Amino acid sequence: MKKRIDLANQTFGRLTAISFFGSSSNGNALWLCQCQCGNKCVVDSQRLRTGSTRSCGCLRSEISRLKIKTNKQTKKYIGNSQNFQLIDRTNLVSSTHKRSNNKSGVIGVSWDKTAQKWVARLYFQGHLVLNSVYVHMEDAIAARKAAEKKYIVPLQEQYNQVH
Repeated sequence: MKKRIDLANQTFGRLTAISFFGSSSNGNALWLCQCQCGNKCVVDSQRLRTGSTRSCGCLRSEISRLKIKTNKQTKKYIGNSQNFQLIDRTNLVSSTHKRSNNKSGVIGVSWDKTAQKWVARLYFQGHLVLNSVYVHMEDAIAARKAAEKKYIVPLQEQYNQVH
């Protein structure tokens, strides 16, 4: 059995090892650590010593927040509640706005190069409710419009009544 390295009172990034907390399933020592933000967490000694764990998770949150704030695309939409029309777990904006790389001119309708056919899709509340292939673009558009009428339009009406 290897001798455990004493990490007590040593600082690794934002974490300070307080006390030995036991062993993990792989045999590595676990340490109870105090983060600079005030949270406590248990971390594998290997992850502490290699620097792969440097905080309780607060550092990742801060970095993500900073990246979001400095992202030009995100900045364009921050503060505009019209960009997040969320009703019944569905973002109406993403369901009804055409993406910049759309080639068909219709949301949810695309050309499948492999099958050499048109595909109509609609993702609704975590499920693909429409995923059909058509020979003619007009048929794919009609299928997408019908699916929108069934799933999206009622939510838009509900959103408009609330707002």
